[in-house]
Amino acid sequence: MTIELRAVEGEHELRQFARVHAAAFGHRFEEERLVSLILPALERVSCVAAYDRGRMVGVSVDEPFEITLPGGRFAPTRGVTWVGVLPTERGRGLLRALLAQQHADFRHQQIALSLLYASQTTIYGRFGYGPATVRVSEAELDTRHGAFARPFQDSGMIEMVDHLPPLPIVRAVLDRSRVDIPGELSRSDAAIAEGFADAAPKQFRIAHRDADGGYDGFAAYTIEPDWLYEAIPRGRTSVSMLLSATAQAHAAIWRYLLDLDLTRTVTIRNRPLDDPIRLLLAEWRHYHVKHVSDGLWVNLLDPAAALGQRGYACEGRLVFDLEGERLLLEVEGDQARCVGSDRAAEIEIDRATLSSAFLGGTRFGTLRDGLALRELSPGACVRADRMFATSRDPWCSYEF
Repeated sequence: MTIELRAVEGEHELRQFARVHAAAFGHRFEEERLVSLILPALERVSCVAAYDRGRMVGVSVDEPFEITLPGGRFAPTRGVTWVGVLPTERGRGLLRALLAQQHADFRHQQIALSLLYASQTTIYGRFGYGPATVRVSEAELDTRHGAFARPFQDSGMIEMVDHLPPLPIVRAVLDRSRVDIPGELSRSDAAIAEGFADAAPKQFRIAHRDADGGYDGFAAYTIEPDWLYEAIPRGRTSVSMLLSATAQAHAAIWRYLLDLDLTRTVTIRNRPLDDPIRLLLAEWRHYHVKHVSDGLWVNLLDPAAALGQRGYACEGRLVFDLEGERLLLEVEGDQARCVGSDRAAEIEIDRATLSSAFLGGTRFGTLRDGLALRELSPGACVRADRMFATSRDPWCSYEF
């Protein structure tokens, strides 16, 4: 195989890069969208391509983030996206070559874990990635059953946001909210702006201010009007983003969405499994979860370093057999260390499965019962679940 891997630079190569990606996913970019949105986005990230005798045949992108880890810790990471190979070139090892080069670069930068969203669940496990968050892909709520179970009085206020893009507001809410959400990511101003540049012109945006005037909530939505017999309103509100740093902001934004005039349905996408909306509602059975799927995938490029970076719910000790290598994880106080060991292994696990459990969203006991790992010492999975437990389900609001 005569394959060359190298970084992509310049407008001509970036245009070619975009065409290869589009072909890999079965579509084409319109020129206006390519110029106004795609090329500027590619210029701010790292683009690597595979060439066969000078012809670009595969592409991949990565960009830097800071991820929130359990215990309110933070770690640098890289998000991999736009991975694609031309349909005529599949089965030649191009995907493996592209990821291998990116992973080697990350390790050289001492990045302990990488991230991606998977187009298919069967592709990335063999490269060490495991689904680390589970999300509600889409949920729906009939506004006629939107009454809260308990009286709610907002101590803050909702305001419309008319300026584009609302960078300072989203930045303020993210900086407050992501501290407490394992799996949440930092976001550059450019990335935030790009998300709104691609939004429909009819999108509305609201922000919530707390009692002190600070921003602690934000939502973006559109409304599709619908009138039965041209007399009975039954519009649909589609929520594309809902961020909240406080329980008050979360409740206030939901109350606003459910009280919009002339609407019958609120549809919302990418929500955490433990979204407290069900507890707010008097008739919570009408919060209809239409689909649950994987969200963020994690790859522990340096498992020992990654395990030492996160916080733990309690002290303890575990010995993993990680694909033939024994690792001792010890947690004392708020300090964790993970090192090689010759002690007897208690849990036999592969890197993709450990990556799934890393953020605390997948129990070791569940993985054991699903035959994804072997418990070599009775009680080891119970101990692991206690140590890896988090106060809330991991979730990532940003689909990069």
